[in-house]
Amino acid sequence: MSKNLSRIVFLFFSVLVLVSCSSPKPVLSEDKTKTITIKETLHDTVFKIEKDSSSFKALLECQNGKVVLKNVTRAEPGRTLKSPRVRLENNKLSVDCELKEQELYAFWKSQQVKEVEIKTVRTTEFTNVLTFWQKVQIWLGRIFLLVLFYYCFKIYSKFHRLI
Repeated sequence: MSKNLSRIVFLFFSVLVLVSCSSPKPVLSEDKTKTITIKETLHDTVFKIEKDSSSFKALLECQNGKVVLKNVTRAEPGRTLKSPRVRLENNKLSVDCELKEQELYAFWKSQQVKEVEIKTVRTTEFTNVLTFWQKVQIWLGRIFLLVLFYYCFKIYSKFHRLI
């Protein structure tokens, strides 16, 4: 029974020594910054409308002291203009040529969305890191302590049986 107890105690101490000391892991901290930039631009444009004309030609004649239209030789409309309206009243010539009002508006807005995500990862750096030889010495010291505890326990159990 004491042999089994000593083995259990020895295993408990060995596990305790092996698990108790661990090296610190580097800590990672992460920062994210998200920036959204919206650039809005107003555009406009000009529509060019080509020139347009209409023409009217006629022969005039005097009758009884008054001017009259004898013969219309040519009356041509333009692309958007109609043929001119000609009136002759009291020896006065009136020519009307009309073009309806044109409204050309053209503007628009455009948006450019730029999304930038900045990710900063920082790690903790350790300045006093143990060398390989220092780690070997620590492990040898632990093993020595385990063996020492084992033999002390063994001596104690033998001494305890004698009493």
